[in-house]
Amino acid sequence: MQSGTISQLLDTPVQVLDCRPLGGGCISDVRVCHLGFDSEPARLNTLSGESLRLPDPANVVVKRNTADQLSNFRCEANGLLALAATQTIRVPKPIAVGTVDGDAYLVMEWIDGKTGRATAGDFQLFGQRLAEMHHASQGSDHGWDEDNFLGSAKQINTPEINGAPSTWEEFFAEQRLRRQLRWCQDQGLAEHHLVQSCETIIERIADLLSGREAIDSLLHGDLWSGNYLFDQSSQPVVIDPAVYRGCREAEWGMIAWFGSCPPEFEAGYQASWPMPDGWQRRVEIYKLYHQLNHLNLFGASYHGACLATADRVLRQS
Repeated sequence: MQSGTISQLLDTPVQVLDCRPLGGGCISDVRVCHLGFDSEPARLNTLSGESLRLPDPANVVVKRNTADQLSNFRCEANGLLALAATQTIRVPKPIAVGTVDGDAYLVMEWIDGKTGRATAGDFQLFGQRLAEMHHASQGSDHGWDEDNFLGSAKQINTPEINGAPSTWEEFFAEQRLRRQLRWCQDQGLAEHHLVQSCETIIERIADLLSGREAIDSLLHGDLWSGNYLFDQSSQPVVIDPAVYRGCREAEWGMIAWFGSCPPEFEAGYQASWPMPDGWQRRVEIYKLYHQLNHLNLFGASYHGACLATADRVLRQS
């Protein structure tokens, strides 16, 4: 990446000394850029208004995509700011978002990951921090003040259904499951059995989600194993959010499917804020949302997982 491009984004003169690809990104070009600063001390203003002091030279993360992805980057930055505001779990500080020469960019703080494998104790602390985040942000409202993205898929967060306020159950049925199911049908990806099972789940959603707490929390929204790490002090860090407010059990849909968290993670969470009885059964419904999204984004190889989960939800009811 060019020094002029990054300088324009940061609104300060820098030299790009080195830039290397960062693995894990399947939507945007993601790189770690090693910057030299023309002034001392090296500071950057973040999107939260904080002045971030950096070593000179310093690393930053730069995401680049086509200009039509600017809204995706803005939503990601807003999600990181919302998570940071809970003051419970570390996230990279978003520094700049904008367009230069027809491309969209998001610049973020670089966080050095822990050397070696995460320990059971690291995951226990991660579970505790996630519970603290959910607890600190608890309230009675669901949805979010803007639509955002789950991967590259638009995530509709409007809490109203047909112009009327919704319950959490109605919101999840309509803005999560039904939207994904219709998209699958439009793409010809959902065979009759899956459609029928999902429609039954949607119709029975109030009963199937009965027993949950009448509490909504801020959710990361996409906690698979590629969206968390541990810093050099073994503190958990979460990245790439798809935030909205909802039942905290919904957070576990992706964790249970692709989180790759050992038992100590759940133990840490439960020790901090125990889950209500029956949560594991209800998590299957939340898992289905993510599986339908994968079916839509990545194709028919995810159809079997969707069908197995939908059938399991109905058998357990």
